[in-house]
Amino acid sequence: MALDCFLGKWREETKDGFDDLAEAIGLPGDKKEFYKSAKTEISYTKDGELWTINVGYTGVPNGRVFKFKLGEPYDSANLDGSPMKSVITADGSKFLEKHTGTALNQAQMDIERWVEGDTMILKCHCKGVTMISHYKRV
Repeated sequence: MALDCFLGKWREETKDGFDDLAEAIGLPGDKKEFYKSAKTEISYTKDGELWTINVGYTGVPNGRVFKFKLGEPYDSANLDGSPMKSVITADGSKFLEKHTGTALNQAQMDIERWVEGDTMILKCHCKGVTMISHYKRV
């Protein structure tokens, strides 16, 4: 399947536009500084149609685990742990994510992820602001 390119572990290398995105979603200043310097680690596994995402930060124990099936809503969380409702679909070899929640001031956050070689690229758009992150396969 085209999405199997996501399987494995990824570590964030760069994030451009984070300050603007953090401001747009109202992330408090103390959390903003932590997440700005933190490197996100994401791992993807799959069992049949059920995907599992394990999201954490380099050097910080106890990340979050989310399970989903393409096109089916599931409960997730924002950067600071605030609850969100999410749905992930596929467009060829891309994941397309839609997230809503009170932490986003009821706005919708759209995320597009794709893989180029050993790099996963994330394009996040919310409230007129875009952030682009690059992850390397670990």
